Amino acid sequence: MEQFKPDDLAVYPNYGVGKVVSVESRMMGNSEVSCYVVNILSDSSKVVIVPVDSAEQMGLRSLIGIDEVPEVYSCFKYKNLDLLKMNWNRRYRSLQDKMKTGKVTDVATVISDLMFLKKRKGLSYGEERLLNDAEDILATELSIIEKLPKEEIVSKIHNSFKSKEPKETKAES
Repeated sequence: MEQFKPDDLAVYPNYGVGKVVSVESRMMGNSEVSCYVVNILSDSSKVVIVPVDSAEQMGLRSLIGIDEVPEVYSCFKYKNLDLLKMNWNRRYRSLQDKMKTGKVTDVATVISDLMFLKKRKGLSYGEERLLNDAEDILATELSIIEKLPKEEIVSKIHNSFKSKEPKETKAES
């Protein structure tokens, strides 16, 4: 189990990169629980309280290493044709479930899937918002790892879709 301390950077699913500001005892029910207090970098008004004992199950993780970055960009090479067969509601729930894992490759796959859909048939308001959120979460983490401005990372992500037609894949169940 990973332990965080104040000033560590951590990633929380659906929120992105945050800074651990403290480890505090909080009352939850009838018991006192040790919790991480995490200030989300992209929106300083968002604070997440994560019990230390369940942080891993809740998806709190360290930032990826620089050696994992190529794997993230490789997620943009594929398009999921099964998405075209789903109704928007089922598709949206499926993409949200991927975001909830907090895995960096899942976030990248959500971006890839939504960019594919955007080119093929357009996105609903909710899907467009999900795409923006996923890009913000991924770009924030990659900008820290690659030591580049966030805007440059967003450009790199978008350019990944302009270079060549992605390979077709079937969805994983």
